[in-house]
Amino acid sequence: MSSSYQLARALLSLCGAALGWLLADWLIEQQVLMGAVNLGYLTLLGLLTGYLLSPPLAHRIERLWERVRPRLSPDAVLAAGIGATLALIITVLLNSLLQNIPGFTWYWSLLLTIVLVVASSWFFVVNRQLFAPRAVFSSSTPEGGPRPKIIDTSAIIDGRIVEVVESHFIDGSLLIPALVLGELQHIADSDDPLRRRRGRRGLTLLDRLVQQRIVKTEVINDDVPEAQEIDDKLIKLCLKRGADLITTDYNLNRIAALQGIRVLNVNHLANAIKVAFLPGEHLSLYVVKEGREPGQGLSYLEDGTMVVIEDAKNLVGQTVDVVVTSNLQTTMGRMIFAKRSNGAPSTSL
Repeated sequence: MSSSYQLARALLSLCGAALGWLLADWLIEQQVLMGAVNLGYLTLLGLLTGYLLSPPLAHRIERLWERVRPRLSPDAVLAAGIGATLALIITVLLNSLLQNIPGFTWYWSLLLTIVLVVASSWFFVVNRQLFAPRAVFSSSTPEGGPRPKIIDTSAIIDGRIVEVVESHFIDGSLLIPALVLGELQHIADSDDPLRRRRGRRGLTLLDRLVQQRIVKTEVINDDVPEAQEIDDKLIKLCLKRGADLITTDYNLNRIAALQGIRVLNVNHLANAIKVAFLPGEHLSLYVVKEGREPGQGLSYLEDGTMVVIEDAKNLVGQTVDVVVTSNLQTTMGRMIFAKRSNGAPSTSL
C-alpha cells in the first residue's frame, strides 16, 4: 500500500478514537458511565472501529490525493502555510477573549480554529501574488539565468521529453499549466479507447516527469481569461512569464514562433540528432515493404528514418546492400534515397 493510503488510515483511526472519547465524555456527563476506565475503553473501541472501517474511505482519499498532488505548486503550499499560521495566531488571541463567555467550551474553540484555518489558507492561496514579491511566489528565473519552459499536452503524451530531461539536455525549470493537466485528464476519460490510452500514458509520463530531480518541475495555476483556446492560453502564459515553449504540435510551433516565443520542438531535436548518411555511403538494410512508386522498396533505420530503395520491389523480406544516393529533409522528417550496390563493403543496420 502507498504511504498516502497508510496515512489516511492512521488519520481515520485517530478520528475514530476522538469520537469514542467524545462519546464516553458525554455519557459520563450524563452519568450513564462512570470512571476513567470506561473513558479509555470507549476511546480504544473508537480507535479499532475507525481502523476497521477506514479502508474504503482511505482508498477514496488516496485517489483524490493522487489527482490533486500534481496540481500543488510550491508557491500554493507556502501561501497555505502562511495563512494557516496566521489563523492559528488569531485563534489563540480570540480564545483568550472568548474563554470567559458562558457556554464557550472547547467544542466551539475547535470549530473556530477549523473555520479560520481553512478560510485563511484558501484566501492566501487564491491571492498569493498580492502578499509577496514575485521573487517569492513565482517560477520565473532571474534575468540572465536559464529561462523557464512551459510544456504542452502534445509533448507530454509524446513522452520523449522525459528522456531528454533525464539526459540533462534541459536546464531552467519546467512549468506545467493546470489547463494542460485538465486536457490530459479529459483525454484519459475519453470514450475512444485510443485517446483514453494516450491520455493515461500522458498522465504516467507526467508523473515520471514530476518525480525526477534533475530539473525543477512545477504545476502553475495561472489562468488567462482573455484567451479561449488552450493554444492561445499557452502562448499568453509564455509571454507573461518570459518562458520558452516545449511542444510537438506543428501549428502551435509556428504560431508561437511568429509571436517571438522560443520553441523547443522535440521533433526538430529528434531530426537534428539522427545519424547523417552522405551520398556514396554503403548500407545493408532489410526491405520491409513495397514503395509508392513502381519498383521501389522501403526500409527503415533504427531511428525511424525511411529509406527508399530503387529496384527493390521484389526483395521484400530480404536484406540487401545499398548505396545512398541523396537525402531529403521534409517537415515530417528526413528521407534517404538509395539504390542497390554492386558489392562494395556496407554498414549493417
